[in-house]
Amino acid sequence: MKTIELKPKAKILVIQLRRIGDVLLTTPVLRALRRQFSGAQIDFLVEKPGAEILAANPYINNLLVYDKKEQLRWIRRIRAAKYDVILDFLGNPRTAWIVGLSGAKYRLGFKRPGRDFVYTEKITPDPVPKYVPAFKLDLLKPLGLENKDVDLDLQISASAQERINSFLAKEKIKETDTLIGISPTSRRQARRWLKRGFAESADLLMQKYGAKVIFLWGPGEETYIDDIINLMQNSPLKSPALTITESVALTSKLTLFMGNDNGPMHIAQGLKIPTVVIFGPTQSANWSEPDPRNIVVKAEVPCLECNKQECAGRCCMARVTVLMVEEAIKKSGVFMIPGRSSVRINCSPERK
Repeated sequence: MKTIELKPKAKILVIQLRRIGDVLLTTPVLRALRRQFSGAQIDFLVEKPGAEILAANPYINNLLVYDKKEQLRWIRRIRAAKYDVILDFLGNPRTAWIVGLSGAKYRLGFKRPGRDFVYTEKITPDPVPKYVPAFKLDLLKPLGLENKDVDLDLQISASAQERINSFLAKEKIKETDTLIGISPTSRRQARRWLKRGFAESADLLMQKYGAKVIFLWGPGEETYIDDIINLMQNSPLKSPALTITESVALTSKLTLFMGNDNGPMHIAQGLKIPTVVIFGPTQSANWSEPDPRNIVVKAEVPCLECNKQECAGRCCMARVTVLMVEEAIKKSGVFMIPGRSSVRINCSPERK
């Protein structure tokens, strides 16, 4: 593969639309680009949900917040910017149109049937499952970068930290407390462990260990959290409505994160907080950072890692027990919980 030679002040555009997790997992790319091309202009095209995670990122010059309702305006704007290199990490039809009409000399993307013709350099995706940031870093190879640093970049503003400190003080949470954050939600129904499982696990943490439990939630998820709390015997904390940067600040205070494969999990792993995460339809090798502090929980079912977004049965989730989660928490080394508990659930479309 011939290495692309860039001028010292080259203009580089990185494209990663979609959600918070997708954007956060692209931050190692930005760090690698800045270290290699210190004088370059590095811009990032992102959608609103993920823009806040990059608001204070030190490696980019301009954060471009894309609106899909204004596709033609964005195509014109990017074409007028005259980028030397565009890296497309999403590779869907919308971004392919943007890249194809950008006028950039070098257009990098992964091989995808039907739309990779817009790229000047096409990278074949690694068939071996690996952590997504490592997968993304492969797209830098035509630029002569062979980088294996997959640490995520997160910044906590002083104002966000101040609000979280005030909230925790009001709730009488001390730095010496074992504070467990539980994130039971996901945009994808198939990725959610059962409400009763989270409720029983939270009770277990509070009753048998004396941990402080706080449920984490985002826009549109508060009722879901309330449903779980109503199933509990104890009274956990519930986070207030938070911005993304405030969520990062709160997560940084946790002793342990427990939840589904979702955006908050990536924030926790990016902050090096130990995690216990329940996986089903998605591949843990791709979405969980390979580190001993991150423990994966999954049931052995034939349809595991099916990549479904919706599932009536959700057997992969129904067969995860509270006992399995408890054992994973013990394995994390954060603490040891005496006693054992399990919840038996049948696979059926309708259940909590």
